Amino acid sequence: MRWTNEPERRVLGKTGIEITTLGYGASRAQQPALLLAALDAGINFLDTGRSYANGQNEVMIGKTVKEIRKNLIIQSKVRIGPSETGNALKTKEVSQKIRSIMQKSLDESLKALQTDYIDIWLIHGAESEEIIHHQTVMDFFSEAKNKGTIRACGFSSHYNQAGLLKADNRVNFYDVAMVSYTFAGSYTHSITGRYSNYDQGALEDEMKQADRNGKGIIAMKTCSAGPYKGQGDQQPSFGKAIQWVLDKPFVHSAAVAMANFTQIDENTMAIFG
Repeated sequence: MRWTNEPERRVLGKTGIEITTLGYGASRAQQPALLLAALDAGINFLDTGRSYANGQNEVMIGKTVKEIRKNLIIQSKVRIGPSETGNALKTKEVSQKIRSIMQKSLDESLKALQTDYIDIWLIHGAESEEIIHHQTVMDFFSEAKNKGTIRACGFSSHYNQAGLLKADNRVNFYDVAMVSYTFAGSYTHSITGRYSNYDQGALEDEMKQADRNGKGIIAMKTCSAGPYKGQGDQQPSFGKAIQWVLDKPFVHSAAVAMANFTQIDENTMAIFG
C-alpha cells in the first residue's frame, strides 16, 4: 500500500454505497497489473462499460477481481441512443428494442464481469431527456434493481449535462449522475483531442440540487483540463486538479483514467496521502 492515511470514502447519495473518493477509470487499461496496483493503492471503485475494448475491459476486470468482488464497487454502462434505437422513441417497436438492448447488455456485462450483480449501472453518454426518461428505460432499471442484478442506476453525460441534471432534478428518478467536471469549465479529450466547454455555473447549480435530492455525483474528465496550480502551490499537478473537484461537497468521487503505474502512484498519493 502506498498511502499513509486510510483512503477517504463517501456515501454515494441515497444509495448507501460507499466508494473511495478516487475511483479507477479502467477504460484504457487491459493489463491486470495496473488494475491490481490501483486496488493495492486503496481504490475500491472501478469504472468500466460494455463498449470499452469491445467488451474485453469488463472481461479483464472480471478475471482479475473475481476472488475479491464483494469488496469492490463496480460501475458499468449500457449505450442507448439514436444509433441504437432510431428517432421514433414513442413507438411500441422502439420500446421493445430498448428493452432488448438493455437486457442483452446487462446479461453480457454480468457474464464478462463474472458477477451476479453490478453496483452502479449507467446509460453511457446520455444526451437527451427523451432517452433517460423514456418509460421503458426507467421500467427496466426499476425491475433490475428489484431483482438485485443492479444496486443503483444512473447516466453519464459529456454534452447537455446541466440540462439532463435539471431534467432529472425535476423527475428525481436516477440514483447517480456521472458528469464531466473540471476546474476550467472545459476539457480536451486526451485520446481524440476533442475540445468541449460548458456553463460551469449552470452545471454546479444542478449538481448542488442533485446532491440535495440524494443523487450520487461522480466526476469524470477531471484531469482533461490539464494540471492545476492552487494558491500557494509551487507546481501545478493533476493530483491538484482532481482535488479541486473533490473539494466540492456535492461531488462524491472522481473516476480517473490512469493508464500507467506512475499516474496511479501520483494520483493516489495526492488524494489519499
